[in-house]
Amino acid sequence: MDIEGTSISAISTPSESSDGVEFDITVTLDQEAANNGTNVSWTWQVCLNSGVCLAPVPEELTSNDGGTTWITTMTPVEDHSYVNYRITLGYDDGNSSTYPESGWGGKVWSDCWVAGNTSGGSACEDGGGLPGFTMLATVSVLGMMAIAVRRMDN
Repeated sequence: MDIEGTSISAISTPSESSDGVEFDITVTLDQEAANNGTNVSWTWQVCLNSGVCLAPVPEELTSNDGGTTWITTMTPVEDHSYVNYRITLGYDDGNSSTYPESGWGGKVWSDCWVAGNTSGGSACEDGGGLPGFTMLATVSVLGMMAIAVRRMDN
C-alpha cells in the first residue's frame, strides 16, 4: 500500500496468512499524528478460494504507547484466498482519511490460494493445487458417467 505523503510511517502484516491462524497488523504513525490524538482503524475483507468475498469488517486498532504504534489481530476463515484491507485515520476534530480513498490498498495472500486456474502459496501441495478440487472433479466426472451409462441402458 502506498503510504507516501500520509501520517502513516509503516504498516506491518505477515507475507502470508493461514486458515484459522490469527495474525497481527501493526500501523505506525509519524510523531505529529501520534501527538495530535490521531487514532487508527482498518476495514478488512476475506475472499475465499471459491471466488466469493465476505462482507467487509471495520475494526479499531489499539495503541499502548501513546498513539505511535497501533495493533490488532484477525483470524482468516477456512479456505480463504486472501485478506484485503484499507486503513482509516481518525482525527480529534471528527474528520477522517482512508487509505486508499477507494478500493483496497493492502492484501495478505493465503499460504494456499486459488484464483481462476492459477494457485499458489507455500502450504499448497504438488505445486499449489488444492487436493479437494481434484477429488471433487474426479467424483463429479464419475457420477456423470454413471448417469449416462444408466440412461443408455434404459
